[in-house]
Amino acid sequence: MKVIFDPEQPIENPTSATIGNFDGVHLGHKKIISSVKKEALEKGLSSCVITFHPHPQKVLQNIDIPLLVPIRERLKLLEKQGVDYVACYTFTRELSQISAKDFITNTLVGKLNLKHLIVGPDFAFGRKREGNAELLRAVGEKLGFETRVLGPALIDGEVVSSSAIRNFVREGDVTRASKFLGYDFYIEGLVIEGERRGRQIGFPTLNLDTDWDIFPGVGVYATRAYIDEEKKESITNVGYRPTFGNDELLIETHVFDFDRDIYGKRVRIDFVERVRDEQKFDGPDALVDQIKKDVLKVKDILAVS
Repeated sequence: MKVIFDPEQPIENPTSATIGNFDGVHLGHKKIISSVKKEALEKGLSSCVITFHPHPQKVLQNIDIPLLVPIRERLKLLEKQGVDYVACYTFTRELSQISAKDFITNTLVGKLNLKHLIVGPDFAFGRKREGNAELLRAVGEKLGFETRVLGPALIDGEVVSSSAIRNFVREGDVTRASKFLGYDFYIEGLVIEGERRGRQIGFPTLNLDTDWDIFPGVGVYATRAYIDEEKKESITNVGYRPTFGNDELLIETHVFDFDRDIYGKRVRIDFVERVRDEQKFDGPDALVDQIKKDVLKVKDILAVS
């Protein structure tokens, strides 16, 4: 996969493409990308995904949209989909002022050699969101590309969308979030030194420093940790450690049968299922008793998932 950041950089091969934010590269996105690739294969085109960073609403309305994954992860997830090109453009106010017709003419056709475009329902882009399917089809007739609109991906009757997944994650419903994503919701970060309270009570934890925007709601989760690409079963607490009077949000993972010093290493944590809410205990002994119960429950969950 070749990534293009410069909007002036052309693609020589004619393309089948799609355009959008693709935050999380969820099952709805994959449905569109699969159609783009199929069209490219049938017509001898290159497949291309056009995306933007930061999120347009952050630039235009100063709304801080918490992304499911950082942009580097979005590109990794897109690469896994097997597309030939990703055009990743920096979204600016100047870009937002370009008319949809000019963007289609100068960028989609002029630079990205567009021959076939596939978009999702209610798609619109450009100044005042004037770049809808009707305009795309009209301009495409003159400039030699086709536009096709796909219906939404549905799970249990609900439209798969990044905003829905963000809500699931915030609510702690990582099982449903993962169902919509098509993979377990995850975070990555560097292991940093904590207060070593977990070690003192017999459950040493990895403390993550991460640049993720969004985290599962506070609570205890069945998780899998990836350390040096090795998969390990684990239990993760997202919360404030109320038993110890802490007021800083922490992500602490206890990895089963693991006691290596890995400070400074990058670790990925996949969230499989929520086990319970965060709660305050009378003291360390009561906390330890509950952790032992939680560990047994997590092992049962991971054994069948």
